[in-house]
Amino acid sequence: MASREIGAGGGDGAGLTRARTTGGHVTLTGVTWRPFGRREPVLRDVSVSLLPGERVLLVGPSGSGKSTLLRAIAGLLETADAGELKGSVTIDGHIPGSRAGEVGLVLQEPGAGVVASSVGRDVAFGLENLGMPRAAMPADVTTALAAVGLDKSHDTPTSALSGGETQRLALAGALALQPSVLLLDEPTAMLDPGHAAQVRASVKGALTAYPITSVVVEHVLGPWVDLVDRMLVLDDDGRLVADGPVRHVLEQERQRLLDMGIWVPGAPSPSPVMPAALRAGTPGQRASSQDIEATALTIDRTVRLVDGSTRTRTAAALESGLSPQPGSATSLVGPSGSGKSTVLLGLAGALTPATGEVLAKDRPVADLSTSELAAHVGWVPQWSSSTIIGRTVLDEVLVASRALGQETPERVVEAHALLTSLGLAHLEGADPRELSGGEQRRLAIASAILHRPPLLLADEPTVGQDRHTWAAVVGLLDAYRDAGGAVVVSTHDAALIERSDDVVELSPPTQAPAVDQPRRVLAANAGPLALLLGALVAIPAGIIPGHWRTSVVVLAVQVVLAVVALWAGRGPGPRPRGRLKRVALRMVPGLIGALSVGWSTWLLGGNDLTTAFTAALRVLIIVLPSAVLLPLVDPDRLGDHLAQRLRMPARPVVALAAALQRVHTFGEVWSEISLARRVRGLGVDTRRPVALVKHLATVTFGLLVRTLRMAADLAVAMDARGFASASRRTWFAAAPWRWPDTLVVLGALVPIAVALLAGP
Repeated sequence: MASREIGAGGGDGAGLTRARTTGGHVTLTGVTWRPFGRREPVLRDVSVSLLPGERVLLVGPSGSGKSTLLRAIAGLLETADAGELKGSVTIDGHIPGSRAGEVGLVLQEPGAGVVASSVGRDVAFGLENLGMPRAAMPADVTTALAAVGLDKSHDTPTSALSGGETQRLALAGALALQPSVLLLDEPTAMLDPGHAAQVRASVKGALTAYPITSVVVEHVLGPWVDLVDRMLVLDDDGRLVADGPVRHVLEQERQRLLDMGIWVPGAPSPSPVMPAALRAGTPGQRASSQDIEATALTIDRTVRLVDGSTRTRTAAALESGLSPQPGSATSLVGPSGSGKSTVLLGLAGALTPATGEVLAKDRPVADLSTSELAAHVGWVPQWSSSTIIGRTVLDEVLVASRALGQETPERVVEAHALLTSLGLAHLEGADPRELSGGEQRRLAIASAILHRPPLLLADEPTVGQDRHTWAAVVGLLDAYRDAGGAVVVSTHDAALIERSDDVVELSPPTQAPAVDQPRRVLAANAGPLALLLGALVAIPAGIIPGHWRTSVVVLAVQVVLAVVALWAGRGPGPRPRGRLKRVALRMVPGLIGALSVGWSTWLLGGNDLTTAFTAALRVLIIVLPSAVLLPLVDPDRLGDHLAQRLRMPARPVVALAAALQRVHTFGEVWSEISLARRVRGLGVDTRRPVALVKHLATVTFGLLVRTLRMAADLAVAMDARGFASASRRTWFAAAPWRWPDTLVVLGALVPIAVALLAGP
């Protein structure tokens, strides 16, 4: 039986100890799951019992329901997904998820599970749900980070991590829980061989330290065979068709597993299957005069800090340039975090190099119109779920062809054939967002290739594929190359690298010598409650004045206070730059609102300019403090203060902090959606106002859809770390009220006093 002592202590974490964990007994009885919108179940009548401490390898073809089965074991199948569930799942006789920290789950797309703005807070999230003493958390966080080889300080922004680093962060968060059941969904899929071996060693060490019941989903079985005891096999229909000791199953069911597409250790890579859909195609003929090439370059990425300032680091360095030739395949290789994905984004014109340039026949690729870019480049992103546009699978494949005016009957037939070759024909009418990770990746490749651009940029195209789908994907890439297209992939797949004509090895870029961190502005020393209160008291300050002269005085006082709030404090670092510019940009909506209110007041108030001007100034008075103070609010610290100082319930507080943390990523999401549309011919000519408004509305709707999906994934990630069953939480950081908080509140009250003293 699982054993864990859950603390009921408060934020100081007094009097709590954590017992060592033993493995949980997992029982599934007749589990069947059919997502809404799908005619057939993903899982069918799965019944199995996992004994305490067993180490299980769950395998099956792409789309066989492996990830779905992990969510069922974690008790999270209905947390974010809608569908029909039959059967039952128990852990030690009770419903999974009813005990905080009992199950640790690493999602297939770990970036979706980031719950905090810093590395330390993210790993500590599960420990907070367990009620661990605050003083004990940093040591456990450090141990978990070291176990997965993530050499980052606790205050490193999670937004600054690469895809592979984010995957290790997710594993660290799960290991920190010391769960009785550990579920890993392709934990090494996006990692280079060195880091993948390190992660496996971390898992082995955790399982050796105490007998956790563990289930690992992986397509490449060989490296895991010595770490597991038992193998479960799902077939294409989501049925459990084999179960037994891992070596016995591999020996007795070898041919059956190969026929199903399982990567049986020792079996040679399958022969690529060349699809008929592209044999007659000639990528590159229409646009060969504008081949894309890159000189030696570096690409910087900017991370926004909590005080609104930014920090720039070199994310990728291409030392020898790159000139993809028609009929060639180039592999970008290197350890996780070396900038492979960043280079691909640079080649697609999504990122402007800090040094060097990416050209399409002497023109910066970023200057190409959306139709020109779509005609020249096909792009497969690292996380294929992030750029889905179509309502159905078939719509998704045809997006670029439609945008370029190429949706002929022959092209539609080719789309059907392409989906058939990739094993997606039976899903043509399905919502692409409901596909498995491997299916979405194949769909992204089909979408990027169908309209035959001369250059294909594919980020980890073979991740999450079984032998059959791997053969289909590689065959498609070979056919594209043989037809005259140029292929550039980032990959850790040794078999794919061997098939390349050229291999470009990237190393983690050398960073410029560290410079002192910019000094904090004075207001950034205050806590989030004081900052919020300082913004809120501006409301009465704007309402009290009865004449524009008084409003001008109040607004002038606010401007002076804003300058003081944004004044750089003492310290060795340089002064932060762009403070006033950022405030001015945030005031633009307020200015528009003030003009609107002033105009409507003038129009409805008998054309009285005095009244209209007073009304407009009131809006500015209310908005200005928010533009100055609210960007300084750290979502994680806000949660700490709301829970510890105001004694608000933990669940809404944590949900609010996590949601606000996601708000900071909206700019990146907007950029991803915009790039996905631009590279597929759906960008916009900013010189046409109607088209611009339509484009903004479409991207905004896409952002809303993505936000809802992110919220669903976030709910799964939070509940996977004990949030749903946490009765009382502790907190990783304290929430003191200090003298800067008092000064901010007193300063915010000054405009009210001025308004009262100045009179009407």
